[in-house]
Amino acid sequence: MPISPRAIRSPNIKKILEIGSFTGFSALSMALALPSDGLLISLDKSSEFSIKAQSFYKKANEKKIKQIIKPAIESLKELKDSSQKFDLIFIDADKENYLNYYETCLELINKKGLIVIDNVLWHGEVIDDTKNDKFTNIIREFNKHIKKDSRVVKNIIPIGDGFTICIKK
Repeated sequence: MPISPRAIRSPNIKKILEIGSFTGFSALSMALALPSDGLLISLDKSSEFSIKAQSFYKKANEKKIKQIIKPAIESLKELKDSSQKFDLIFIDADKENYLNYYETCLELINKKGLIVIDNVLWHGEVIDDTKNDKFTNIIREFNKHIKKDSRVVKNIIPIGDGFTICIKK
């Protein structure tokens, strides 16, 4: 589920990082809400998804989106090394790396910036003790990590598959 453009329309949000672009719907929704001097960097490892996403950006005449096609871990390191900072970061990529993405994003997000993580309720399976598959357990452990993290103010929003919104202190 993409972030609503209304949710990011704020004078404080001008630079967004998206980890996991898939078809580009979330990136496009967010970019359309950015001011004219805004920028959204979208990371995805799939050139196939990138081509599809770019076709939608072109149809919408949206020029504030920059796509980087390579494993997100590599891109995040490069962004960190270049001292880039973001006002909002949206994480919706491979679940195995959620914790790695989150920890790196804490270094990339501005103070009082938002980190939004998708799929944290995992179809409700995270509260079902009979569900113990790999991905359910990964999301459970990730949620426990966030719960204990005193570096952020956080809240789970039970819309769709669940979002966690973290504000860096």
